[in-house]
Amino acid sequence: MQIIKYLKLPFLFDKGLLQQEVHALSALSWLPHYQVKHYEGEWTAIPLRSIGGKADDVIISPTDNRDYQDTIFLERSPYLQEVLQSFQCPLQAARLLKLHAGSIIKEHRDAELNFESGEIRLHIPVVTHPDVEFFLDKERITPQEGECWYMNFNLPHSIRNNSAVNRVHLVIDALVNDWVKQLFSSSEITVKKEITDTSAILSDDTKRKMIAQFREMNTTISHQMADELEKELMAGLQ
Repeated sequence: MQIIKYLKLPFLFDKGLLQQEVHALSALSWLPHYQVKHYEGEWTAIPLRSIGGKADDVIISPTDNRDYQDTIFLERSPYLQEVLQSFQCPLQAARLLKLHAGSIIKEHRDAELNFESGEIRLHIPVVTHPDVEFFLDKERITPQEGECWYMNFNLPHSIRNNSAVNRVHLVIDALVNDWVKQLFSSSEITVKKEITDTSAILSDDTKRKMIAQFREMNTTISHQMADELEKELMAGLQ
Protein backbone atom coordinates (compact mmCIF):
# COMPACT_ATOMS: atom_id res chain seq x y z
CA MET A 1 0.00 0.00 0.00
CA GLN A 2 1.29 3.43 -0.95
CA ILE A 3 1.12 6.08 1.76
CA ILE A 4 2.12 9.74 1.64
CA LYS A 5 5.28 10.43 3.59
CA TYR A 6 5.23 14.19 3.01
CA LEU A 7 4.22 16.86 0.53
CA LYS A 8 4.49 20.62 0.18
CA LEU A 9 1.11 22.24 -0.35
CA PRO A 10 0.66 24.93 -3.03
CA PHE A 11 0.43 27.78 -0.51
CA LEU A 12 2.98 30.47 0.29
CA PHE A 13 1.98 32.71 3.17
CA ASP A 14 3.44 36.13 3.99
CA LYS A 15 6.22 35.37 6.45
CA GLY A 16 6.51 39.05 7.41
CA LEU A 17 2.85 39.23 8.50
CA LEU A 18 3.14 35.89 10.27
CA GLN A 19 6.19 37.05 12.19
CA GLN A 20 4.55 40.38 13.01
CA GLU A 21 1.52 38.74 14.60
CA VAL A 22 3.60 36.14 16.42
CA HIS A 23 5.75 38.95 17.80
CA ALA A 24 2.62 40.70 19.08
CA LEU A 25 1.43 37.50 20.76
CA SER A 26 4.86 36.80 22.20
CA ALA A 27 4.29 39.47 24.84
CA LEU A 28 1.86 36.95 26.32
CA SER A 29 2.85 33.87 28.27
CA TRP A 30 3.84 30.85 26.20
CA LEU A 31 2.66 27.63 27.82
CA PRO A 32 4.99 24.64 28.31
CA HIS A 33 4.24 21.77 25.95
CA TYR A 34 2.47 19.01 27.87
CA GLN A 35 4.45 16.14 26.30
CA VAL A 36 7.40 16.66 28.63
CA LYS A 37 8.84 13.18 28.01
CA HIS A 38 9.27 13.99 24.32
CA TYR A 39 11.69 16.91 24.58
CA GLU A 40 14.75 18.37 26.27
CA GLY A 41 15.12 22.10 26.81
CA GLU A 42 12.12 24.36 26.17
CA TRP A 43 9.14 23.67 23.91
CA THR A 44 6.25 26.08 24.38
CA ALA A 45 2.90 26.86 22.77
CA ILE A 46 0.19 29.48 22.27
CA PRO A 47 -3.22 27.90 21.50
CA LEU A 48 -5.09 29.46 18.57
CA ARG A 49 -7.82 26.81 18.49
CA SER A 50 -8.41 24.59 21.49
CA ILE A 51 -11.14 22.48 23.09
CA GLY A 52 -13.82 24.95 24.11
CA GLY A 53 -11.63 27.86 22.99
CA LYS A 54 -9.65 27.81 26.24
CA ALA A 55 -6.68 30.16 26.15
CA ASP A 56 -4.75 28.16 28.75
CA ASP A 57 -5.13 24.70 27.22
CA VAL A 58 -2.66 23.23 24.73
CA ILE A 59 -3.60 19.60 25.29
CA ILE A 60 -4.84 17.90 22.13
CA SER A 61 -5.82 14.43 21.04
CA PRO A 62 -5.62 13.75 17.29
CA THR A 63 -8.27 11.01 17.49
CA ASP A 64 -10.62 12.94 19.79
CA ASN A 65 -12.92 15.09 17.66
CA ARG A 66 -14.21 17.27 20.45
CA ASP A 67 -15.40 20.85 20.07
CA TYR A 68 -12.39 22.90 19.00
CA GLN A 69 -13.01 26.64 18.96
CA ASP A 70 -11.01 29.82 18.31
CA THR A 71 -9.18 31.33 21.28
CA ILE A 72 -8.79 35.01 22.10
CA PHE A 73 -5.28 34.83 20.64
CA LEU A 74 -6.63 33.95 17.20
CA GLU A 75 -9.29 36.63 17.49
CA ARG A 76 -6.50 39.20 17.95
CA SER A 77 -4.62 37.98 14.87
CA PRO A 78 -6.33 38.83 11.56
CA TYR A 79 -3.64 37.38 9.32
CA LEU A 80 -3.51 34.10 11.23
CA GLN A 81 -7.30 33.97 10.81
CA GLU A 82 -6.84 34.48 7.08
CA VAL A 83 -4.29 31.66 6.94
CA LEU A 84 -6.63 29.23 8.70
CA GLN A 85 -9.49 30.22 6.41
CA SER A 86 -7.39 29.03 3.46
CA PHE A 87 -8.12 25.44 4.47
CA GLN A 88 -11.59 24.35 3.37
CA CYS A 89 -11.83 21.41 5.73
CA PRO A 90 -12.88 20.85 9.37
CA LEU A 91 -10.17 22.40 11.54
CA GLN A 92 -9.26 20.88 14.88
CA ALA A 93 -6.44 22.24 17.03
CA ALA A 94 -4.23 25.09 15.85
CA ARG A 95 -1.32 26.47 17.79
CA LEU A 96 1.99 28.23 17.62
CA LEU A 97 4.82 25.96 18.74
CA LYS A 98 8.19 27.37 19.74
CA LEU A 99 11.24 25.13 20.02
CA HIS A 100 13.76 27.25 21.85
CA ALA A 101 17.38 27.55 20.76
CA GLY A 102 19.41 24.50 21.76
CA SER A 103 16.34 22.36 22.47
CA ILE A 104 15.44 19.00 20.97
CA ILE A 105 12.30 16.96 20.39
CA LYS A 106 13.13 13.30 20.79
CA GLU A 107 12.17 10.76 18.16
CA HIS A 108 8.57 9.63 18.61
CA ARG A 109 5.42 8.87 16.63
CA ASP A 110 1.93 10.39 16.79
CA ALA A 111 -0.47 7.47 16.46
CA GLU A 112 -3.07 7.59 13.67
CA LEU A 113 -2.06 11.13 12.70
CA ASN A 114 -1.84 10.81 8.93
CA PHE A 115 -3.83 11.35 5.76
CA GLU A 116 -4.68 7.67 5.41
CA SER A 117 -6.20 7.59 8.91
CA GLY A 118 -8.39 10.65 8.23
CA GLU A 119 -6.55 13.44 10.06
CA ILE A 120 -3.67 15.61 8.89
CA ARG A 121 -1.19 17.86 10.64
CA LEU A 122 0.13 20.84 8.68
CA HIS A 123 3.26 22.83 9.51
CA ILE A 124 3.81 26.44 8.44
CA PRO A 125 7.25 27.69 9.53
CA VAL A 126 7.11 31.24 10.90
CA VAL A 127 10.69 31.49 12.13
CA THR A 128 13.30 28.88 11.27
CA HIS A 129 17.01 28.53 10.57
CA PRO A 130 19.29 26.34 8.42
CA ASP A 131 20.71 24.79 11.61
CA VAL A 132 17.31 23.38 12.63
CA GLU A 133 17.32 19.65 11.87
CA PHE A 134 13.87 18.15 11.22
CA PHE A 135 13.93 14.40 10.56
CA LEU A 136 10.99 12.32 9.36
CA ASP A 137 11.72 8.60 9.35
CA LYS A 138 15.47 9.36 9.18
CA GLU A 139 15.07 11.76 6.22
CA ARG A 140 15.84 15.42 6.81
CA ILE A 141 13.06 17.80 5.73
CA THR A 142 13.77 21.54 5.35
CA PRO A 143 10.50 23.53 5.24
CA GLN A 144 11.03 27.25 4.73
CA GLU A 145 9.28 30.24 6.29
CA GLY A 146 5.80 30.79 4.86
CA GLU A 147 5.58 27.36 3.22
CA CYS A 148 2.95 24.79 4.17
CA TRP A 149 3.87 21.13 4.60
CA TYR A 150 1.99 17.95 5.36
CA MET A 151 4.02 15.19 6.98
CA ASN A 152 2.99 11.73 8.09
CA PHE A 153 3.60 12.03 11.83
CA ASN A 154 2.66 8.42 12.36
CA LEU A 155 6.24 7.86 11.20
CA PRO A 156 9.16 8.37 13.61
CA HIS A 157 10.22 12.03 13.70
CA SER A 158 12.53 14.28 15.69
CA ILE A 159 13.76 17.88 15.71
CA ARG A 160 16.98 19.43 16.94
CA ASN A 161 17.34 23.20 17.11
CA ASN A 162 21.08 23.72 16.78
CA SER A 163 20.63 27.42 16.00
CA ALA A 164 20.69 30.50 18.22
CA VAL A 165 17.11 31.46 17.31
CA ASN A 166 13.79 30.15 18.61
CA ARG A 167 12.07 28.10 15.91
CA VAL A 168 8.34 28.88 15.62
CA HIS A 169 5.82 26.93 13.53
CA LEU A 170 2.10 27.37 13.05
CA VAL A 171 0.73 23.84 13.44
CA ILE A 172 -2.77 22.98 12.25
CA ASP A 173 -4.70 19.74 12.71
CA ALA A 174 -7.60 19.09 10.34
CA LEU A 175 -9.93 16.31 9.26
CA VAL A 176 -9.67 14.87 5.76
CA ASN A 177 -12.60 15.73 3.47
CA ASP A 178 -13.08 15.85 -0.30
CA TRP A 179 -11.29 19.21 -0.52
CA VAL A 180 -8.21 17.74 1.18
CA LYS A 181 -8.28 14.67 -1.07
CA GLN A 182 -8.44 16.82 -4.18
CA LEU A 183 -5.71 19.12 -2.89
CA PHE A 184 -3.36 16.25 -2.08
CA SER A 185 -3.76 14.83 -5.60
CA SER A 186 -3.49 18.22 -7.32
CA SER A 187 -1.03 18.75 -10.15
CA GLU A 188 0.02 21.98 -8.37
CA ILE A 189 1.92 19.92 -5.82
CA THR A 190 5.52 19.63 -6.98
CA VAL A 191 7.13 18.19 -3.84
CA LYS A 192 5.62 14.88 -2.75
CA LYS A 193 6.97 11.57 -1.56
CA GLU A 194 5.05 8.33 -1.24
CA ILE A 195 6.34 5.15 0.34
CA THR A 196 5.29 1.54 0.40
CA ASP A 197 5.30 0.79 4.09
CA THR A 198 2.21 -0.83 5.53
CA SER A 199 3.86 -1.13 8.94
CA ALA A 200 3.65 2.65 9.25
CA ILE A 201 -0.12 2.47 9.65
CA LEU A 202 -0.48 -0.84 11.50
CA SER A 203 -2.01 -0.68 14.96
CA ASP A 204 0.18 -1.52 17.95
CA ASP A 205 -1.90 -4.66 18.62
CA THR A 206 -1.31 -5.87 15.06
CA LYS A 207 2.41 -5.24 15.43
CA ARG A 208 2.51 -7.28 18.66
CA LYS A 209 0.79 -10.20 16.93
CA MET A 210 3.23 -9.99 14.02
CA ILE A 211 6.18 -9.93 16.43
CA ALA A 212 4.92 -13.11 18.10
CA GLN A 213 4.48 -14.80 14.73
CA PHE A 214 7.96 -13.80 13.57
CA ARG A 215 9.47 -15.12 16.82
CA GLU A 216 7.69 -18.44 16.33
CA MET A 217 9.17 -18.75 12.84
CA ASN A 218 12.60 -18.69 14.55
CA THR A 219 14.72 -17.72 11.57
CA THR A 220 17.39 -15.06 11.33
CA ILE A 221 15.29 -12.92 8.99
CA SER A 222 12.09 -13.32 11.04
CA HIS A 223 13.91 -12.28 14.21
CA GLN A 224 15.29 -9.22 12.41
CA MET A 225 11.78 -8.26 11.29
CA ALA A 226 10.49 -8.75 14.84
CA ASP A 227 13.32 -6.57 16.16
CA GLU A 228 12.37 -3.74 13.75
CA LEU A 229 8.71 -3.88 14.80
CA GLU A 230 9.71 -3.84 18.48
CA LYS A 231 11.79 -0.71 17.85
CA GLU A 232 8.74 0.98 16.30
CA LEU A 233 6.59 0.03 19.29
CA MET A 234 9.18 1.39 21.73
CA ALA A 235 9.49 4.65 19.77
CA GLY A 236 5.73 5.14 20.04
CA LEU A 237 5.76 4.57 23.81
CA GLN A 238 8.58 6.97 24.61
